[in-house]
Amino acid sequence: MSWRTRSAAAAAAILVVVAALVAIGRWESSREATREIRGFHIVQRLVGPLDSPTLSGFRVFPAFDCLTYRRGANPFALELCVDHAGRVVEAIDRRQETRRIWSLRYHPSASTVRVNRAEVDRLLRKMGAE
Repeated sequence: MSWRTRSAAAAAAILVVVAALVAIGRWESSREATREIRGFHIVQRLVGPLDSPTLSGFRVFPAFDCLTYRRGANPFALELCVDHAGRVVEAIDRRQETRRIWSLRYHPSASTVRVNRAEVDRLLRKMGAE
């Protein structure tokens, strides 16, 4: 086998490995986003309407804003974080000693969960955030 044939075979093998790694990476990213989105839905169901009477506070960040909800004596038991497009990018459940965090804050476009951003802004203004 000539060096050209070996080089072409090696290059083809490298391309196959790279393509396989890209496919695996995309599959894993999609699977992780699906897991995070499931968590968003869990917290969203627990919170109920955004203007729930259990609304207890907020956090404001440059890329997203969060609303916190009381459960029992814990004013920060549940939290939903929303980007400026209305996508839920993070949800936190602090009802138990070990908190559960679901987040797509570093890849917000992967979130398919949306809330009414105007309602979030209204609630933030009502609580004095803006």
